[in-house]
Amino acid sequence: MTLSNCDEILELVPAFVLGALDADEAARVAAHITNCPRCRAKAESFRDVVGLLPYASGALTPPPRVKRQLFARIAAAHDDAPAETAPASRPMAMPRSTRPGRWVLPAFAAMLALIIGLGTATFEARGRADQLAAQLAFNQQTLRSMELQIAEVRQTATAVEAQLLASVRELDETRLQLAKSQQEIQALRTSERQDEQLVSFIAAPQTVSRPLGTTERAPDDASARMFMQPGHNRLVLMIYGLKSAEPGKLYRLWLAKGNQPIAIGVVTVGPDGVAEFVVDAPEPMDAYDQVMITLDEVDTAAQPSEEVIFEANL
Repeated sequence: MTLSNCDEILELVPAFVLGALDADEAARVAAHITNCPRCRAKAESFRDVVGLLPYASGALTPPPRVKRQLFARIAAAHDDAPAETAPASRPMAMPRSTRPGRWVLPAFAAMLALIIGLGTATFEARGRADQLAAQLAFNQQTLRSMELQIAEVRQTATAVEAQLLASVRELDETRLQLAKSQQEIQALRTSERQDEQLVSFIAAPQTVSRPLGTTERAPDDASARMFMQPGHNRLVLMIYGLKSAEPGKLYRLWLAKGNQPIAIGVVTVGPDGVAEFVVDAPEPMDAYDQVMITLDEVDTAAQPSEEVIFEANL
């Protein structure tokens, strides 16, 4: 059979592209598509698709039933061939060419269509996978950017918190210093009022000034003077040149009424040897007969010791 029209050639093109034709038919198809642009374009289209098949999907292992059906179909085609009836000595006329069975070409076409469909689906799936991969990469980059921003915000918040804590500490220190300054101011004002009252008391016309006598236990340059008012309970003592009390001892002021001494208070001497002592006695100073300052043991306050430093009769 002469292959001259395009319809027959187009019918053989799929098998030609897949290499399923014998050498003679393959040569004829090749010669035809060389001179026929239409058939050549169809063959090139099939060849492009077949060239992409290795990338369309991974290797697949056909199930065993496909292999069994294929061998059964080959055996059936072999059984349908006509048996030899001529003698062996008679030469047998060989056909000019052997074309594939009519079932082969449709099978090739169906298989090629199936492969093209699978390739198209695979390409679409691969394109979708590429889109998803690009979207995932974009989301990951956005996530990293957000993590960096969160880290910067946390770092800024930590710095602000540290600065706030430092400001709170400074504020607390300022409050403590202010409270201490207020206490000092209050103490100064109290001392100032006391000094004013002391000066007013000493300078009052009714105030009586009397020196206290020293004993042999007093330092040579020690002196003491008391200020009091008749009918008034206040007593002011001004002491100079007295040494600070030894450890475990203190200076104590006593007022005596008859033979009964009364401990009035402790006299504190400063490092400069000066002591200012102001006290309000239980009774007016006119009620007492004697005043004295003794150096006593710290834990003794019932009776004055024999170490009398200053004394005077009222």
